[in-house]
Amino acid sequence: MTDPHLLIIDAQSLAGRAAHVAADDVTNGVRLWCQMARGALMDVGATHLVAAWDHDGSTFRHTLFPTYKHRRTGGMRARITPIRAGIERTGIISMSVANFEGDDVVASLMARFRTQTRVTLLSNDSDLLQFVSDGVDVATYVGAGKGLNGTRIKTWSSADVLAKFGVPPTNLAAFKALCGEDGDDIPGVKNIGKGTAATLLRRWQSLEQALEAIEFVGRRDDTAKLAGQHEHARLMLQLTTIRQDAPLLACTLEQCIASAIQWPDGSIARAASVTVRVDAGPGREDVPFPDEPPPW
Repeated sequence: MTDPHLLIIDAQSLAGRAAHVAADDVTNGVRLWCQMARGALMDVGATHLVAAWDHDGSTFRHTLFPTYKHRRTGGMRARITPIRAGIERTGIISMSVANFEGDDVVASLMARFRTQTRVTLLSNDSDLLQFVSDGVDVATYVGAGKGLNGTRIKTWSSADVLAKFGVPPTNLAAFKALCGEDGDDIPGVKNIGKGTAATLLRRWQSLEQALEAIEFVGRRDDTAKLAGQHEHARLMLQLTTIRQDAPLLACTLEQCIASAIQWPDGSIARAASVTVRVDAGPGREDVPFPDEPPPW
């Protein structure tokens, strides 16, 4: 009997990608999302799947910082909503929570199930890389044949995160709090760039210890750049830290079993060396996997 393995998908990030590639064709958007999800499911060898989504409306982060993601319009969300509806008709368990973002739902699902099963998180957003650990895998969808050994995904190790950001996964939220995150309209701390952020966190091990060290360093020390910005830095950290306590609806692992999913006609399942096509009506149409790299 196969040990259970749960794939938790940041469904919003994949749906945004599918909506972009499929333009205004909802059917193809649903099919493309399912291609990515099904391909990742096969590549990681997962037996169960659940999709986490953003909830409509503002979140606790907007309450903390009103200009959070203020440059984003509702256009993409309007394109994603019908795609979500189509995906849910396949039998995929979907979940969103008022006042929380999809990433928080992913992390809360991870916290609920990680003692019951192996867990892999799938996202095209770097925020969830803060959970890379021995007990949790985090993967990015990179495109057909572009992953290791011809897979569609890149699975991140702690060494990969360190190489890209200069800090280990446990300090990724603090790193983004210090240097900011343009895509989310998080300004970070004044006069702190990526290099300085990584240096400070390697030196002091945490944002809080860096703040505590300010009074013990000279004015020319990079740590002194944090002077007078204690509360602002802590606020930034609240924005960048993915919560694991979203109040989830009741959901059991058995409800998330992947074998119950009715994948739409035209979805493609590609193993490392085999391509399986499913009839999609006249012309055996299918939608190509997106080839563009992740936006970050």
